[in-house]
Amino acid sequence: MQTTSFTHIAELAEIIVQNKITKVVISPGSRNAPLIIAFDSHPLIEIFIVHDERSAAFFALGMADELNEGVAIVCTSGSAVLNYAPAISEAYYRQCPLLVLSADRPETLIDHGDGQCIRQFNVFSNYIKESFQLEDENSKSLVNAAVKGLLSFPRGPIHINIPLEEPLYNTAEYSLATTESIEFENSKTLTEGDKVEITEIWKQADKKLLIIGQMFPNQRLQIVLDTLANDSSVAVLVENTSNIKKFTKFCHSIDRALALISEDELDDFKPDLLVSIGGAIISKKIKNFLRINKPTHNWRVGEFTINEDTYQSKSKSIDVKPELFFEYINAIDYVPDSNYGNKWKAKDFISQDKHNEYIQTCPFSDLLVFDFVLDTLPEGINLQMSNSSVVRYCQLFNPIQSINYFANRGVSGIDGSTSTALGMAVANPSKLHVLITGDVSFFYDSNALWNSYLPANFRIVLINNNGGGIFNIIDGPKLSKQNKLFVAPHHGKAEYICKAHKIDYIGVNSFVELEGNIETFYQESNNVKLLEINTSNTDNSKVLKDYFSCLAK
Repeated sequence: MQTTSFTHIAELAEIIVQNKITKVVISPGSRNAPLIIAFDSHPLIEIFIVHDERSAAFFALGMADELNEGVAIVCTSGSAVLNYAPAISEAYYRQCPLLVLSADRPETLIDHGDGQCIRQFNVFSNYIKESFQLEDENSKSLVNAAVKGLLSFPRGPIHINIPLEEPLYNTAEYSLATTESIEFENSKTLTEGDKVEITEIWKQADKKLLIIGQMFPNQRLQIVLDTLANDSSVAVLVENTSNIKKFTKFCHSIDRALALISEDELDDFKPDLLVSIGGAIISKKIKNFLRINKPTHNWRVGEFTINEDTYQSKSKSIDVKPELFFEYINAIDYVPDSNYGNKWKAKDFISQDKHNEYIQTCPFSDLLVFDFVLDTLPEGINLQMSNSSVVRYCQLFNPIQSINYFANRGVSGIDGSTSTALGMAVANPSKLHVLITGDVSFFYDSNALWNSYLPANFRIVLINNNGGGIFNIIDGPKLSKQNKLFVAPHHGKAEYICKAHKIDYIGVNSFVELEGNIETFYQESNNVKLLEINTSNTDNSKVLKDYFSCLAK
């Protein structure tokens, strides 16, 4: 095989392929030429060219999410590397396997006036599992160690910085060699000591609250939790990002249910035992509720990179997969003497009735748009929710059984939602992928559309209220004299961005127009489609305030 003359780079390409990393997202450059040549020459590697490094990294993150496997990103030296930082931090806090490969100048040139030179080694040290510096010698063992770190649980991003001397474009013959397979540790199990302690506390606790944060769809866990929810002493609170769905058993809208709990009822809903699994929780209300009404016992279950204590009362970390933990819990022989779970579920049912009642009289607004858009989503899609107000609005509606929900909730930034959703769509062309986004998030990441991978299975719903609507919702900025500086009103529209990238555009300004265009929007097409819904003429924050007032009555 004719490939780069840098043998250790050709070897790197072969090692990652042997470990099923076959998707590589490349941003063009010169110093990374040996990497580009090596990956393009390998018969089993598929490369994707995305010019903007920030977008490229989020694009790869979306691919890794959809494929549930490692994806590599490759850039040149200098400031290009720093543009990877937002997506790498998101991958770190969401345990996503991004293999970061940055080309570098030789060490002798750094800090000596050479172009595209910065201090690259360890540049991501605060939000990366491990960093490596790849030289010619001992390259095989180093790459093996990096790949093992990438794919071992808990997963997360790994950075390999690669200094390269000129000439960079030479090629040579290289024979593909079978590399040694990397051995990964088996999942951990409960110790006998853990079992004794867990069993005793589980039996004693009358009020058990399970909160499930962001997770990938997990059918085995869904089945185990279906059984757990039959225990009347257990309340299960989920957000749609958990991808755990069954309306009759779980409380799917945490903020809706909390709005119905009065001061006099707080003791009834305060848990004795709190168990949390999964990643980030969106609801600030439940965080505040549990930080004030602290449980006696607080267990965090799962394999995590960071020792988080979200509710500021953690008493035990249980480092096993949640499905294994709850399979053990379900086997405990005891008779619950509590209707704690039923109390939470009753609030959930009542809040759903009040929710439906309010929506019937709701004016054209962000809230009504979300109700309609979510209700008309095609079955079986992947839904990507952008951050700030979008992902929060979505939590007010029960999840749809056939839909998988995704969002960049590791760091919760607005900077890469479109790129991430696009990466998912490219990784799985057989499924329809829908992004619901706000205007600030969309315009911020409009470079996501600047590439050759705009698949026909991708739809964008853009809710444009002409500013950062979240700052009209949260108390601080809403009450501030400088409110406009936070909301940052604008008059941008997406129509000409769509024309520039040959995206089919539909713009609507009323509910009647929205109803009249939704069917066309989802019809098959050869292009990406974008539906822009203008809600800027409505006081969306007042509608939302009235909504929660209605719930609390």
